[in-house]
Amino acid sequence: MTNPQTLQTAINGAANAHTGLHQAIHELRHGSVNEAKQLLARQIAVLANVLMLL
Repeated sequence: MTNPQTLQTAINGAANAHTGLHQAIHELRHGSVNEAKQLLARQIAVLANVLMLL
């Protein structure tokens, strides 16, 4: 079983990625495709790190 501190870190990372995905959608709606791509790449990296924790 994963310890509670690790789970909390994973939850925080996933929540941060969720926020970042909303920011990427906002950028796309305003025509900032390159900014959205950078945000998406960062969120993919965050989620990959979350998966490695679990």
